[in-house]
Amino acid sequence: MKSNGGSLWNDPRLHLSLSLAVGGAAAFVVGARPEWLGLAYSPEVGFLQIMFMVVGMGVFAGAAAATLRLTWRGEPWPLAAQIGVRILASGYVTLAASVMADVLGLGSQTWPKEAHFGAVQSYGMLVGEGMMLIGMALMLPYRRLRGQTPSSADEHADHRRP
Repeated sequence: MKSNGGSLWNDPRLHLSLSLAVGGAAAFVVGARPEWLGLAYSPEVGFLQIMFMVVGMGVFAGAAAATLRLTWRGEPWPLAAQIGVRILASGYVTLAASVMADVLGLGSQTWPKEAHFGAVQSYGMLVGEGMMLIGMALMLPYRRLRGQTPSSADEHADHRRP
């Protein structure tokens, strides 16, 4: 689907996806740091906090992918952007599995004990977030950001071969 040449900022889908991204990030922060809003009732990380982190980051990841897809304005994605989507999704799965390790019975402390969010899970969450960031960076339309279209970039490329 090609765009009609209008401004991307006038697209209501962009407004919706950016709003969802901000809402997902806010839900993640509420789950990760409830004491910032006075919502922490115990020093331990509980099941509800874990769910807020996982769902919030899932909404953020989906909305970020939708937003970045809109920046391509209907053009087909290059291979780097397609790989970026898969890395973004893999990063989310890594984050979700790391955060929910005890809930899923994979962590150091399984049910019926309280859910525990330890250092290893924290590192797994950071690795997942890093993968998501790399995926989003690969999805950016660099040629469009530099003001080039794919056809003008091909004209300026050096096609000499030995």
